[in-house]
Amino acid sequence: MFPREEVPARPFESSQASESTPRRRPTTVPLSIPYTKSSSEFLYGTSAVTAALQAHRRKLYKLYVYEGANREELRRDDAVRKMAQSAGVEAVGVHGDWIRLMDKLSAGRPHNYDEEEDEEALMKYTQGYILEASPLPKLPVIGLDRVVYGSEHLPLILHQQSREEEEINGISNMLPRSGPRDRFPLIVMLDGILDPGNLGAIFRSAYFFGVDAIAISQRNSAPISPVVLKASAGAAENIPLMSVGNPTSFVDNARQNGWKMLAAVAPMPVSSRAAGASENYLAMADVGAPLRQAPCLLVFGSEGDGLRWMVRKKADHEVGIEGSRLGQGGVDSLNVSVAAALLCQALLQPRGGDRDQLPTQPVQPRIASQKLF
Repeated sequence: MFPREEVPARPFESSQASESTPRRRPTTVPLSIPYTKSSSEFLYGTSAVTAALQAHRRKLYKLYVYEGANREELRRDDAVRKMAQSAGVEAVGVHGDWIRLMDKLSAGRPHNYDEEEDEEALMKYTQGYILEASPLPKLPVIGLDRVVYGSEHLPLILHQQSREEEEINGISNMLPRSGPRDRFPLIVMLDGILDPGNLGAIFRSAYFFGVDAIAISQRNSAPISPVVLKASAGAAENIPLMSVGNPTSFVDNARQNGWKMLAAVAPMPVSSRAAGASENYLAMADVGAPLRQAPCLLVFGSEGDGLRWMVRKKADHEVGIEGSRLGQGGVDSLNVSVAAALLCQALLQPRGGDRDQLPTQPVQPRIASQKLF
């Protein structure tokens, strides 16, 4: 992820001691931060760093805290150091030109600063913290097994892993659910989300509304970079993640085991629905409460082209979000991260009577309100 120059690690003194204890600070800035493991990642920003320290899902190696002369966040720094101490992580205080190295490591953003740029500008993305850690666990899955109502875990069908992958991801095929147990589980599947800001925003919304896990296509999606982690505001550290090598096969396997697939699509004009253009299309307002009847996969495609047809055609239902100006001004749909937030809310917080009214008649082109299953 970051350049790995062969620079020997320097013997920094831990800053876990109290404020009254003098800290010996490093006087030489390396060309890059030394790696504890070749697979290490460097997290930056308050939300990403504190979430990783509290979630206990990664192996954590070292925390770097900037102690510049103009630093105004001393109380927050002490709180972050206490989190590190509780997690058994060495906290290292750095200063001076280290801020330029820390800024460089906040990958994925342009940093065209000059020699006169002040500390506040250089700390815009790192906020004075860099945490070295192992990658987030993402269990490689080929399918989903049958699940019962109110289950504590998601039963997975795992793909084979290397020993190194097992050390990061674990080997259990029972993934703890992160959402409430008074319904069947909901998993969001992302196939082709390329913008790291969108990916992080979807993580944030999914976790906020109670999605149980997120499955991500391996081959055509943005990597979970520090930019994604920062955009997720800590949600990526808390919501269970899975990686999917073959999305079509994954969906087939899940549906064979009782899961329903909902494909997020652009809204369909009323005239097209009335003409029977898509018998399985639903407006978001007509979704109802499907999680009272079956576990569901909510699947999103890429920002530009949407879901690939080979995946979309597997859907039990297509779901669109209808606006007030459909077809006007060239705006026919929402940004994918906004759409994900609205659909997650619709499925996980059904309105009023939808919680108990579960019609089972086939869905017809909407004239009056029709519900999902």
